[in-house]
Amino acid sequence: MTHAMKLALNPIQWMATDDGWLDPALAPEIGELLTKVKKAGFDSVMAAIPDGLDPARYAALVDHAGLRLAPGYLACRSEGRPAQASEVLARAVGAAREHAELGLTEIGLALGMAKGSPRILRPAQGTDPDASRLAALTDLIGQIGEAMRPYGVRPSLHPHVGTWIETEAETRAVLDVLPADLVGFLPDTGHLAWAGADVPGLVADYADRIPFVHVKDCRPEVAERGRTRGWGYQETVVNGLWVEPGRGGLELADIVGRLPADFDGWLMVEVDRPDIADAHESAVASAAWMRGAFPFAA
Repeated sequence: MTHAMKLALNPIQWMATDDGWLDPALAPEIGELLTKVKKAGFDSVMAAIPDGLDPARYAALVDHAGLRLAPGYLACRSEGRPAQASEVLARAVGAAREHAELGLTEIGLALGMAKGSPRILRPAQGTDPDASRLAALTDLIGQIGEAMRPYGVRPSLHPHVGTWIETEAETRAVLDVLPADLVGFLPDTGHLAWAGADVPGLVADYADRIPFVHVKDCRPEVAERGRTRGWGYQETVVNGLWVEPGRGGLELADIVGRLPADFDGWLMVEVDRPDIADAHESAVASAAWMRGAFPFAA
């Protein structure tokens, strides 16, 4: 594995709610948050411009904290209905424009989650499958790729539990239709594992279109207990699904090892709900484990 690989943090452990969701309003003020990310041991942070800041001011704050920017993330709330397309595409263009101004050429792309939706209530099982909906979403994702292309930014599909693209079959269906130069692949080790996917196999099969990875550990036994007992998304999370890297049951080194030898993208740590109660200590432990497991990463 090359020494060009980079470590980054999406600092969502500061945003975890008591009921198993995320609330960005819980995070410290942006300058303080960036300082905490650096002190925890990370040199890169996921791009996420807060409301009220423009890209230039945000980039200056990131630089002041001694950090570099890693690709951000766009969640588009859509079920593939044509009436939604114009709004989704407008948001996609805005995100691409901001990323271009930040000097980034990649962005994660997922569907949005909505409390009370069928897949939030019965997660990680491909609930309520619909081939026509998946085809419409595939077309929309292709349109997003085309809309972002003039800005030099490529979206990468991010399968996420609780959305209409969460299973391995759905992931492959989309990626096998859309060309790699239009849409990349952003695997999330934890969400794919929760949904029962062959994560190492997926990474190996689509390795040439992966610009970065969301490195997330989990307790597979909690995911299985949730399926058996009929837990919803939030109930499964509250019962201890997510943990810091190295504290769960995923073979993260094996998954990362399926990337190309010359992979020069980011390993981006995400801890949706910290197992270590203090968010900063959670980030510190995450950075320490990642640097031990992947000492060649910058």
